[in-house]
Amino acid sequence: MARIKNGILGGFSGKVGTVVGYNLGDESHMRALPRRHAKFTENELLNMAKFKLVQDHLTPLKDFLRVGFKDYGTKMGGYRSAISYTRKIALVSDDAGFYIDPALLKVSGGNLPQAVNPVAIFEDPMHVKFTWDITNISSEYRADQAMLLIYDVSDRAVITYILSGNFRSSGSQTVEIPNTFKGKEVDVYIGFVAADRSKQSDSQYLGKISIPQ
Repeated sequence: MARIKNGILGGFSGKVGTVVGYNLGDESHMRALPRRHAKFTENELLNMAKFKLVQDHLTPLKDFLRVGFKDYGTKMGGYRSAISYTRKIALVSDDAGFYIDPALLKVSGGNLPQAVNPVAIFEDPMHVKFTWDITNISSEYRADQAMLLIYDVSDRAVITYILSGNFRSSGSQTVEIPNTFKGKEVDVYIGFVAADRSKQSDSQYLGKISIPQ
C-alpha cells in the first residue's frame, strides 16, 4: 500500500502497480520495480536463437537490403521486410539444426525483370566477374543498374555494389575483392534497380565461389 503526502499532488511512498515511491530528504522519487528473471520455455529459447541468427546474417547487408527491399511486401519495407522474409522463407530446419539457406535467401525483391542467364566466376587476380545476357532487352530496362553482392558468411564480410552497378545494357561487371577473401567460399547474388530508384527486381542466387589461396 502507498501513502500520499501533502495531498494528491504530493509525493507518495510505497508500491503502486509497477512503481515504487520513496523520499530522500524533502524530495520525492519514483522508480520501477525490479524485474524478476524470466524463465523461458524451450520453444521461446529456440525462437530467440533463430531470430538472432537471422539478425546476425542480415546486419552486414543492411544498406543493401534497405534498397533491395524498398517498398517490398508491406509498408514497413527495407530491412524489416528482409528480416520477415528471411525468417519465413530462408530459415530452414533439419535433423542437424537450423540455418539460413543461401539459395532461398533474397536480398532484393520487386517486379523489375531479373537478369537473363546470369553467371559469376572468379578471375585472377582477386576479382569476381558477373555476366548476363543482353539479347532483346527492352529499352525501358536498359538503364537499370546492377545490384551485386559477394558475401563471406564465415566472417560476415561483404562486398556490395548498390546503385552504382553497371547498366543492364552493359551485360557485365567485374568486382575487385580483398585479399582477406583468399581461401574463403563466398555467396554471390545479383539484382537490378531502376534508373529512378522506384523499383527493384527479385535477386538471384548465383551460387558459391571458392576463392583460391
